[in-house]
Amino acid sequence: MIEIRRVKVEELEQCRKIWIVVYNDRCDFFSKKDESPLEDPAEWRWGAFEDGKMQSCMNEIPYLMRFDHHDVKMSGIGGVGTLPEARRGGYIRLILEKLLPEAYENEVVFSNLTPFSHAFYRKFGYELACARNEITVSTREFGELKSRGKFIQIFPGDDTSELALVYNAYIEPLNHGIRRNYWANNRAWRVFTNEDPYSTGIFLYLWYNDSGKPKSYIKYQHEKMGERNVMHVKELAFVDREGLYGALSLVSGLSSQYNTFKWAMPTFLDPTDFITDMWAVDQRIVPRDMTRIVNVKTALSLMRRPDHEGAYTLEVIDKQISANNGRFLVEYGPEDGVSHARVSETTKYPDMRCTVAALSQLVMGYRTLENALLTKQADIEILGNRATLDKVWTLRLQHITEYF
Repeated sequence: MIEIRRVKVEELEQCRKIWIVVYNDRCDFFSKKDESPLEDPAEWRWGAFEDGKMQSCMNEIPYLMRFDHHDVKMSGIGGVGTLPEARRGGYIRLILEKLLPEAYENEVVFSNLTPFSHAFYRKFGYELACARNEITVSTREFGELKSRGKFIQIFPGDDTSELALVYNAYIEPLNHGIRRNYWANNRAWRVFTNEDPYSTGIFLYLWYNDSGKPKSYIKYQHEKMGERNVMHVKELAFVDREGLYGALSLVSGLSSQYNTFKWAMPTFLDPTDFITDMWAVDQRIVPRDMTRIVNVKTALSLMRRPDHEGAYTLEVIDKQISANNGRFLVEYGPEDGVSHARVSETTKYPDMRCTVAALSQLVMGYRTLENALLTKQADIEILGNRATLDKVWTLRLQHITEYF
């Protein structure tokens, strides 16, 4: 008998053992150790059990995510694993088929994940919706960014309020940005600042401008790449242009210590803006992370829309969440000087028909309609009102700030 449910506290060890097998991790289960106070709670985990034994598990982490200048509930999927002897048993499919409708009932609007297989998760309505620009460049190329202002190193247990000020300003316009004050007891910032720099080689610095205002921070890790010492940036957040270049000014001061600078940077930034020699930059766009709309009606009502009045009708196909199936009339326009949208179910003939996966890219602003119609995924059909649809589906700033 197969049972799909959330994991109990006493079953957490079974999850850890599956992850050790799947991700080639290591742990001594025969030496008793105190559990970390930052370990994810049991209710964030799902398990597939057969005859009482856990065969597969995954995390469903609750987040509050930025979406077109709104805070919305997002379900972060991670830690997906199945015992080797239970592979191809359909356990992950069974978990997702129960998890997604429950997320809808819990008023979750989106679900994000980093897939082991994009093709696998497309079957469950997920699609690429965020990319990173991975750059590698010599630290000498930062020579013109002279250090100014002041850097303060942040250690585990330090006050994180000024980090939060910088971060909140940074994510304000970013789709996928995660609110780190969502969890209780400052948990997110405690996790973010938890690494001991002396044992991990992970360093975190907060930058203040000449007026003493915190404007950015940079978190990086020392890595080896052959004979080269690499400054691998894990996160860089900034309030404005001054903050961006203030944080990057740290690099030139470390050029004698590090040969190479590496950063999976957001695609809305251009490395040629702060590098001296364009030929020195190795860069590649990595479209990796996937998004799924969990609640179509809410997502359509909150997304950015044209300033003028307009309307369109959309037919959505969603194999996992029945409430998303059907036709939706979206009417938008200014009310009392503020733009509003009203979404209702309708029987009108649709202007556009698509799967929830294709819609997820468009709603998140990952690609325009014109660009989406070039995909080999035959998931979008335009039936009318093209001029309006082109104005609705536009690009927006985005960057996933958490890894699941």
